[in-house]
Amino acid sequence: MSAARSQAASTLLLDEHFEAGDDRFVDEVLVSEAGRKLKALAPRWYADRRPFARRALLRYIDDGCDRPHHRALVKVLYKLAEQAGDDEVVGHFMVAFDRLVRRKLVKVPRYDWQTRTSRDEPCLVNDTLAPGRLSPGDVESPRFSVRTRHYLRRRAFRYFRRLGRRDAARYGRAIRAALALYRDEHLDRPERLLDAWGLLHALYWGSPVLDRLPRGVRLAEGAALADLEPAPLYPEAWQGAFEEVLGLVTAARSRTVRAFAVGLLGRAYAAELRGLPLARVRALLESPHDEVQTLAASLLRQIPGLGSLPIADWLSLLQTENAAALAFLCEAVVEHVSPARLSLAECVDLARARAAPVAELGLRWARTKPVETAAELDTIARLATAGAPRVREEAVAWLIEVLGRSPHGRAEHVRDLLDSRHEDVRARALELLEADPRFRDDTGLWAALAETPHADARAFLIRHLTARKAALAPEALRHVWAAALLAVHGGARDKRAVVRQIADRVVARPGEADALLPLLGVALRSVRPPERRAALGALARAAFRAPALRDAIARRLPELRLFEGEDAA
Repeated sequence: MSAARSQAASTLLLDEHFEAGDDRFVDEVLVSEAGRKLKALAPRWYADRRPFARRALLRYIDDGCDRPHHRALVKVLYKLAEQAGDDEVVGHFMVAFDRLVRRKLVKVPRYDWQTRTSRDEPCLVNDTLAPGRLSPGDVESPRFSVRTRHYLRRRAFRYFRRLGRRDAARYGRAIRAALALYRDEHLDRPERLLDAWGLLHALYWGSPVLDRLPRGVRLAEGAALADLEPAPLYPEAWQGAFEEVLGLVTAARSRTVRAFAVGLLGRAYAAELRGLPLARVRALLESPHDEVQTLAASLLRQIPGLGSLPIADWLSLLQTENAAALAFLCEAVVEHVSPARLSLAECVDLARARAAPVAELGLRWARTKPVETAAELDTIARLATAGAPRVREEAVAWLIEVLGRSPHGRAEHVRDLLDSRHEDVRARALELLEADPRFRDDTGLWAALAETPHADARAFLIRHLTARKAALAPEALRHVWAAALLAVHGGARDKRAVVRQIADRVVARPGEADALLPLLGVALRSVRPPERRAALGALARAAFRAPALRDAIARRLPELRLFEGEDAA
């Protein structure tokens, strides 16, 4: 299909989707490059009062207004909205136009004639993908020039600046609605923020940190973005607007706007913040954004009557993952909540939290509770799965201590510790198994240990296998030995011990030779010389200690010649 036919088909779909109120209309507009058709469509589109048309218009603007051959459509739509005093649409245009300028931060070499040295200085340069300027009458260029992009963003903000002179209250409502539209992905780098002309002027008009130049905003000499504090245009538009500013904290999609709103609340609405009811503070605490959670946590400490807050509410508050907020929350919990109000199970749940401050608090309170019954011992056994490593280490040490002195300690408790995915937990469990006679002589524990997938537990078993092999079935022994010999990483000492144990077992029980000799063959074929030598020595000793094994060795390991006169395989 030719380009002309494709364009004709596209214009037909534009009209068809627009008349039908089909949401695919915007998709068709975005891919269309029929500039004249789009320009002719603009007045009819803007004048259409259907919710579909309005929704489509805002969605189109939010795309960024930088599609090829859309210059005329964007200009006509903006002029119509400006003439109509359409605050909402112009607000969407301001956000989109703030994204049109994309300077890049580069390092430029500077030569100092006095010191005769060169150094690299950061510098913002214009995006080279857009033309610098267009010649008069150039209607064929697919994109806006750099000069026009600067003009469009200044013009969109000028609409709001003039609006503020006439009606500060209306300006406040309109600018807050527009500020909520900025997104973090549009301001992901410092130069992106400096390019957002409307945003910076609305929030930091009076800030000495910024130098506002016609070609763009720059940081003042020696200043940093972290030094920015709220200094909005028309401060009176932000007065008496506590609810609206608080709403901006939760509605804004940009961290920059949220931080401004939080800062403005702390400076201008401290009394109103202190009067917020607990329900609203909790809603702020549930925000996914760190700066909002931190604000809520600081407010929580100022709310009267916290001591009567139900335990379930405190536990719910402590589930937040913001580290700064948790620090405030834990302080508030210590101040207002008595450990006696929590059960042992609730303390253990806190100790198993991933956040270290919460886990430390939970463990500290759990250790104040008596552990006298079997059920209570089962409850604290769950501490072995604590998420914070430091808390888990301390918790397991306490658990091992309780298991050692409690008459309710069972082999199942030790087995669960041996099966832990955490190496530090297994290490303490192995120490307990070796030291406590109740567990050291439990054949079920040794049998369970033979099935472990963990190398450290398997190495422990191998070291004690001579004394404990009576507790293991032949199949379990073969499993342990095979797992040790087939381990890829480490375990050289354990492998040599296994080779000796297998050889001793074959001598003691010749009937198991056919099953065990292939395991020695694994070591014999190892790429590591020490393992091959250990296997060869073990086989030689076994053959001399039990001559009847020679036929089995020759049959199961035909490549090995231990005696003169044997035929090579």
